[in-house]
Amino acid sequence: MRNNAELLKFAHELANSTQELVSKNFRKLNSWSLKSTNHSRRPQILTETDIECEKIMRKMINKKFPNHGIIGEELGVENEKSEFVWVLDPIDGTKAFVSGLPVFGSMIGLMQNNKPIIGIIDQPITKERIWGSIQGSYLNGRSIKTRNCKSTKEAICAITEPEMFTSSEQIYKKISQDVLFIRYGTDCWGYAMCAAGLIDLVIEKDLEIWDIVAAEAIINPAGGKITNWEGKNPLGSNSIVASGDPILHKLILKTLKT
Repeated sequence: MRNNAELLKFAHELANSTQELVSKNFRKLNSWSLKSTNHSRRPQILTETDIECEKIMRKMINKKFPNHGIIGEELGVENEKSEFVWVLDPIDGTKAFVSGLPVFGSMIGLMQNNKPIIGIIDQPITKERIWGSIQGSYLNGRSIKTRNCKSTKEAICAITEPEMFTSSEQIYKKISQDVLFIRYGTDCWGYAMCAAGLIDLVIEKDLEIWDIVAAEAIINPAGGKITNWEGKNPLGSNSIVASGDPILHKLILKTLKT
């Protein structure tokens, strides 16, 4: 069985490996294209930087841990039945990246027997990195915890795009009325700031496994809770709700089920 410290160290090495490339191509006239998606109302952006970053990380994983599996947003799946599977989103928030806004991040997750055990969200422009494992959750080396918030009326909520709720307009309206306020365009940093105790809720739809694994591995050790909208395991689901306070989580699940 692999030592968790060894795996966490390697996860940081993966994050380090793409920083220079991402920084070099940020706010440059970078070629990008639209990629196919199951959610046509929300077109997805693909850049060469996404692809090259994933290639770098895959090469490192295959060299260091040839028996490990990999699930990547851009280059697909290999050896997914392995005990250990790395889940990669080289640039989460690609729209922010091509718009020159530093609210994107590299998401690196590791599952052991389909359970998230390590997560990293890295932002090379602002030089911020948040990570989580069985040892706890940290922001640039400082231990972080979610905050107590037991009322939806006092909750700060993050949603990447309102278009996520096109088929759930009544739920979106209820959330908007219930929470203190909503911040949009947060992408992976909504989850990061939930773990850091600055955001109380993240509610989203139309997600994939690479959007979830790292977030779950960071938020849970910080004291939060993350499920799908039915209160079940978020992996394999396209909906997600993350809460800093378990009591708040129960309250918002009731709203999502109405």
